[in-house]
Amino acid sequence: MKKIILSLLIFNLSFLYTKAQSVDTIASTDVYTILTACNFNHTIIDGRDSVMFHSGHLKNAVNIDAFGLDVSILLQQHQNTDTLVIYCSNQTRSERLIEELQALHYNGHIIYMKDGLTGWKRQNFPLEKSN
Repeated sequence: MKKIILSLLIFNLSFLYTKAQSVDTIASTDVYTILTACNFNHTIIDGRDSVMFHSGHLKNAVNIDAFGLDVSILLQQHQNTDTLVIYCSNQTRSERLIEELQALHYNGHIIYMKDGLTGWKRQNFPLEKSN
């Protein structure tokens, strides 16, 4: 419980005092806590391809394939979002999205779910499926 409270405190403090891009790398358990306990301007980005996305994703996530040809254009649509929560199955696609956001000079806060959807599923957290 102390770890969760500390994570939320760090999250809130870094968000309030950040003028340039910041990246917090945290586990799915902490992401779940933040998403369920906090009300803030955020977008959840699933970096997997559309087939993987439609098989199951976090609630309200948007699909931006990290290796898609339109990744920059799609990420630009979220330039004014205060916080982006980014995940994929493993680190490769998430890291690609973060690099792309750096190239776009995104100045918000990034929460990088280090154990990805694999960790989320391991905890039996809820998923949505798309048609």
